[in-house]
Amino acid sequence: MEKETFTRNELYDLVWSVPLLTLSKKYAISDVGLRKICVKMEIPLPKAGHWQKLKFNKKTNQPKLSANYNGDKEVTLSLRTEEMKNIAATPSPSKILQQQIEKEIQPALSVPEKLSKPDELIIAARESLNRKDRYEHNGMVSCEREELDIRVAKPNIPRALRFMDTLIKALRKRGHDIEIKNDKTYVRIDGQKIEIRFREKLKKEIVKGTHYDSTEYRPTGILAFQIGTYHDKEWKDGTILIEEMLSKIIAKLELVAHEQKERELHWKREQEIREEQERIRKEYEKRKENDLLNFKNTLLKSSRWHKAVNLRNYIDEVEAKAKAENKLDDELQSWLSWARGKADWYDPFTETPDELLQDIDRETLEPIKKPYSYSW
Repeated sequence: MEKETFTRNELYDLVWSVPLLTLSKKYAISDVGLRKICVKMEIPLPKAGHWQKLKFNKKTNQPKLSANYNGDKEVTLSLRTEEMKNIAATPSPSKILQQQIEKEIQPALSVPEKLSKPDELIIAARESLNRKDRYEHNGMVSCEREELDIRVAKPNIPRALRFMDTLIKALRKRGHDIEIKNDKTYVRIDGQKIEIRFREKLKKEIVKGTHYDSTEYRPTGILAFQIGTYHDKEWKDGTILIEEMLSKIIAKLELVAHEQKERELHWKREQEIREEQERIRKEYEKRKENDLLNFKNTLLKSSRWHKAVNLRNYIDEVEAKAKAENKLDDELQSWLSWARGKADWYDPFTETPDELLQDIDRETLEPIKKPYSYSW
């Protein structure tokens, strides 16, 4: 792996001529790693907005390299190999979508220097944020309830409104929409809702007191756009201003919406599987219950039939014995007729109606229980 060595002065010139992110593509080190090296070697770095100002030929401030330094005089950086460059050059799904968005709605991604035909939501937010009696918390103002979720210091209100107006219009060009509900702002993409917030970052300061110190939070001027998902995501001013990140933000929102929808479909499929398993279980239990009930009824009818057969055999024996003994009188004849009628009533194959036994259960030979009714 090829390497290049830089003196402290050479590295200073390099980081003020090329952005760290660009350098990280040439050398086998991240922009964060380069930043750490510069901090260690006490090399000042360009502040947020520096490269944007150069782009528009605006004046920038470049601090001089400190002469009072006794640390490392040189640093060696490894050049990226072709294989590493190819891997780094392979675009991610997010990058591919970002490039597609830039190709399709490029003019809509440019944040203007002044508001032009602002969206109704932006008009309402502007009136709310610029009210003279607007309450400030930690030096920042926020919109009213059921308005866009924006919280910035007053000097940054115009910039926040221009960014959000451009974002809303770009999202609508992509077929998406903005929804405000329960004091929260959402982007609605393909039926999915993603919470969004626009904030100015705060810094914590310790205020010395007579008896004890206190903590205060003050605006930093660094603007940030946040989305609320399972894993919150934030974009903020850095070497690149947030206005230059619109395509990246929209791509992420669309990918998050896709992930949410896939997760929703997965849960739905899982729920359908569980419901189908429960339906099968209940159906099986019902079949089992009915089968057992039918079997019990069959046993009862079988028992009744045997009892009816035994009863008829007994009646026939009584009649035969009476005839043999010449005792078949009218009273016995009447009883035989009555007994055979009861056997026909009890026999499951005949179940001849019986006026006196119409409210008796043939299985239990007990009165049939009637539903209890209230009488008023």
